[in-house]
Amino acid sequence: MTEKANVVASIFLKNGNFLVERRRSDDSADAGFVCIPGGHVDKGESLEDALKREMKEELNIIVKKAEMIFKDIYIASDGERQMCHYFHVTDWSGDLSPNEAAEIFWESDVNKLT
Repeated sequence: MTEKANVVASIFLKNGNFLVERRRSDDSADAGFVCIPGGHVDKGESLEDALKREMKEELNIIVKKAEMIFKDIYIASDGERQMCHYFHVTDWSGDLSPNEAAEIFWESDVNKLT
């Protein structure tokens, strides 16, 4: 069985909507997909530290409070198997802005995720 990469993803909620990003069309995996912001856990890095680093890199924010709510296996479009750890982020500082994605926006329909 192929080893799974550890990844973290963040769930932000506001007025019944959740934050999503549209990946750039030139991304090596999941190009153009609409998904929850997240990224890979570096070797030796805790899940919490990875979440904080990824949200700073992706959204230009500092995560102050988050709780892991579930984990699930995901297979990226490039075939990489991932164990995704989903965190509900309830407190952060900074203004959300897309540093790596094509865009970020608030979505109300989970069925619109790719």
